[in-house]
Amino acid sequence: MSEANVLDAPLPDAPTDDLPFSGFPRPQLLAFVRGVANIVAADGKVTESEKAMLYGLVRQTGLSILDEDVRSAIEAELAGPSPIEKVIQPVTDPLLRRALYQTCVEVALSDGHLADVERLKLVEVASLFGLNTDAARDFIQWTLDSIAVERRGAEIISKL
Repeated sequence: MSEANVLDAPLPDAPTDDLPFSGFPRPQLLAFVRGVANIVAADGKVTESEKAMLYGLVRQTGLSILDEDVRSAIEAELAGPSPIEKVIQPVTDPLLRRALYQTCVEVALSDGHLADVERLKLVEVASLFGLNTDAARDFIQWTLDSIAVERRGAEIISKL
């Protein structure tokens, strides 16, 4: 297939490895990125690297930060997070809910620390989505452990 044909090919109706957000309704995707922005801003500090990560996620979902509704929703959450239950309520697809929880955990722990307000929001997200709370808690710990292992590996490599 030529490059032009690849670019003109329709997007799949269901998620794929290459397009993990394909096929989900736009309102759910907007709520997804808004939920992640909410977690980013939960600790009251929004770094440039967090913003860059968030804008990259927006692109991955197929949304555009140039769209007024996307930009205003994200800016509003970064300026002052709304109650998380209102933000994530439109996300009804079970696959997208698990992906949102996973992404929120990874974002909250990206600095290697989990602030109390972030932990409370993650617990609330898991509860609102009806996720297995033991598995949700285990995922948080696994992510923390993974970050610690990665940092330890970097320390060892730097001594070589």
